[in-house]
Amino acid sequence: MDVKTLIVQVKEAESRHDLEQLGQQLPVLQIHLIRTGADAHVLGHAISDLADAFTGRFIQLAEMALGPPPMPYAWVACGSQGRREQTVHTDQDNALILAAPVDRASSHYYGQLAEQVTTGLDHCGFTQCAGAVMARNPRWRQPLDVWEARFRDWIKQPERQSVMLAQNFLDLRTIHGDRTLLEHWHHRVLALARQHTGFMAALALEALRDRPPRWLPGGTLFRWTGGSSMLNIKRAGIIPVVSLARLLALTDGVMVRSTRERLQAAMACGRLSEAGGRDLIAAWDWMTLIRARRQVDDLTQGRPPDNRLDMAALPRQDRHRLRAAFQVVRLIQDTTGRRVASFLLQ
Repeated sequence: MDVKTLIVQVKEAESRHDLEQLGQQLPVLQIHLIRTGADAHVLGHAISDLADAFTGRFIQLAEMALGPPPMPYAWVACGSQGRREQTVHTDQDNALILAAPVDRASSHYYGQLAEQVTTGLDHCGFTQCAGAVMARNPRWRQPLDVWEARFRDWIKQPERQSVMLAQNFLDLRTIHGDRTLLEHWHHRVLALARQHTGFMAALALEALRDRPPRWLPGGTLFRWTGGSSMLNIKRAGIIPVVSLARLLALTDGVMVRSTRERLQAAMACGRLSEAGGRDLIAAWDWMTLIRARRQVDDLTQGRPPDNRLDMAALPRQDRHRLRAAFQVVRLIQDTTGRRVASFLLQ
C-alpha cells in the first residue's frame, strides 16, 4: 500500500474502529519505504502526513459526535510531527489554541474532543506523550491570549524548564482548524524572542548542551570497562542537530520548521558555510536513516521499535559513518553554534 492510497482511506474512514484498523498499516509502510530505498526525509514526510490525516479525521468524527465547535480553534502539533520528521516510534505532542476564553460548556466540549482524538491516535500507534504535552491536558488547551501570555513569560524568564518548553513550541504547525490563530501568534512570538537576548542566549546554551559522544559504545574501550554497547541515536546525535537548526532559524528569523530546511536556510543566510552545511545535512540524513533502518529490524523481528542502536552488532562501515557524522555535529557545535552563542551573550 502506498502513502497516498492510505491517506485517502484514512480521510474516508467512517468510524474510529476503521481508523484503528488502518493504523496497523503504519509499521508495514515504514518497512516498505525503507526496503525500497526511501531515505529518512521521505519517511518522515510520509509518516507525518499520515499522522496529520489521522488527526484530522479523528477530529471530524469527534465533532460529528459532539456537535459543532462553540468557537474557532486550531489543533496544532509540535515536536517531530510539527517538523514533519516522524517515524512509527513517535509519541504525540499536540495542543489546542482557542479563539476566546471558554465557559464551562465550551471547556467540557474541547476536553471531550481532545480526549477522543488523543486516545484514537494512541490506538493507531501514535503513543501518548509521557510528559503529557497533549491537548487532553488542560494546560495545553488554552485561549490564544493565555498562550501568548505564557510564551511571553517563558521568554522574559528563561529558566531551563521554560526554555525547554518554548523550544518545543517553536516547532508548532497547524493540523486542523483556523490557521490564522497560530500564524499571527507565531510571528509575534518569534519577533519577541529575537528581541530578548537573555532568552536567545539561554536557548543557545540549551541547544549546545547535548553533544554526540567522542567514543562509540561497543568498541574495545567499552568492552574493557564493561559498558553497554547500546546507544540512543536520538539523544546522542539527532536531538543536537534539531536543537542547533532551531537556534539558527530563530536567530535569522526564518519561519521554516523542518530540520533540513532550517539548515538549508542557515546556509542561504551565510550562518553556515556551504561545506559545513552540506556536511551537517549529510550527517543528519545518515543518523535519521540508520535509526529508521534499526526500527525496521525491530518491526520485522516482532520487537517494539525504539531509538537504540546496538553498536557491537553494527557493521564496521556503518560505525565509521556514524563516527564521522558525530564528528561533524561536534565541529559545527564548536564553531557555528558557539559563535552564535557568544554573539548572543555579549
